[in-house]
Order: sequence, then structure tokens, then C-alpha cells
Amino acid sequence: MRTGDEDIQRAVAGNPHLSADMVARLLDLDDPLVRVAVAQSRHVDAATRDRLYALVEAQRADGDIDAEVAMTWNFTEPDWMREAPLDERLSYLDCRHAIFRRVLAGSRDLPEESWHRLDNDPDVAVRRTAARRPNAPPDVLERLVRAHGEVFHHRPLLVEHPNFPRHTLRTFVDEPTPNVRYIALQDPELPVPALQELGAAQEPFLRRGVARHPNITDALLDRLLSDPDPNVADDAAANPALRPARMNRILTEADL
Repeated sequence: MRTGDEDIQRAVAGNPHLSADMVARLLDLDDPLVRVAVAQSRHVDAATRDRLYALVEAQRADGDIDAEVAMTWNFTEPDWMREAPLDERLSYLDCRHAIFRRVLAGSRDLPEESWHRLDNDPDVAVRRTAARRPNAPPDVLERLVRAHGEVFHHRPLLVEHPNFPRHTLRTFVDEPTPNVRYIALQDPELPVPALQELGAAQEPFLRRGVARHPNITDALLDRLLSDPDPNVADDAAANPALRPARMNRILTEADL
């Protein structure tokens, strides 16, 4: 590379249209973001890919911030895999780098044995991606959500998958992990005893979920209106189940 500009080098390395010769010219750069981008190229063989990732891991171990970003906060993917023939994609089923398995899991035409392996992948992000296929088995979906909860910024949710066994949602109340217990609130008909249990939880985000729930009782809603966490009280006040008489009383008490 003639230029020593780091930003330009990174931009070039991330260009998906680079030829094999162009990729080869980037191999000697020691920028971890460039190394990861090159490692994701289709023109790099497995040994070179492993070497590049190992170099970046060593840089991260030495405290290199860019290496940390490259390995943890870098959202680039080997997008070329999505258009690759099935046989080529399947060659990454055993790839040691999870990003390649995750892109593979976004396919829709894999053989059943491949899905079984991806459903049991050691990387939870790979399993989440595989679970979004249209024919994901109900037990796979439930097991994944029960073990790891939901990623609420990623829509649609796994519990909204047509194959998810929604009748099991209320049983999530009994799970030990608060983030997983929260999943029970996705049942719009969650029984009142379960709502009362979650409404008394130590974690404010659980009480907030109850405060927004459509099946909440007047008594529980009234209790959450006085919750010490203002966000819980605000959610309770915004619940459509709040009766007009109680709304008027709130306004009167606030001299409004």
C-alpha cells in the first residue's frame, strides 16, 4: 500500500470487491482491523485466516485497543458467503471462527445434519441465527430462549417465531435468571399470581415489565404506581388498564 493513511487502508481492506492480488498486498499490514477484514476475504485460505486471527488475538492480549475492537466490536461479516454455492458454504461448518459459522447459519437451504450441528454450536450467536430459519423446531427455540433469554433489540423475537411453543411462556417465571424470567411477560394472559411474583422482584426491569402488562390487576397496578423506582411508576401510569378514576386521582394529588 502506497498510502500510510490508516483509515484508507481499513476502508480498502473492507472492500468486498478486492481481487486475490489486492488482498495479498494487504497481508503484511499489522493493523488489527485490516487483519480481520483480510481474514474474512474469500481469497484467503484457512491457514492464512487462522494466522491472521492468531496475530490479532496476540495483539489483544498485549492490550491493543484496536485489536479489542476488531475482535469484539467489529460488525463486519464475510457477506460473500451468502451468495456462495452450498458446497462452499458448508465447508465453513467446522470453521474455528464463529463469524463464518454465523453467516452460514443465516442460510435457508442447509441439509438437516448441518442444522443439527448449528443448533448445538458452542457460540450462542450462531445458535440464535440458526433458530431464525422458518422451520426451526419448537424444542430448539424453547431450549435456546430458556438458556439465554432474548435479544430484545433484534426483531422479530424468537418467542414470536411461528414455531415457538408459546404455551410454555408462563413456565419461564420459575427460571432462576432474571433475564429469562422476564420472557414470561411475553404471554399476554400471564396469570395474576405470576404477575404478582414478578411485580415483587428485586430487579426494576421485571417490575417495569409487569407495570406494562395488559393482564395486570387494579391492585397490582396501584402498588406499582407507588414503586420507589420512578420508571416503574411511569410505566404503570402509562398502562391502558389504568382506570379513569385512578387517573383523575393522580392528577388531583399532583395539583393538576
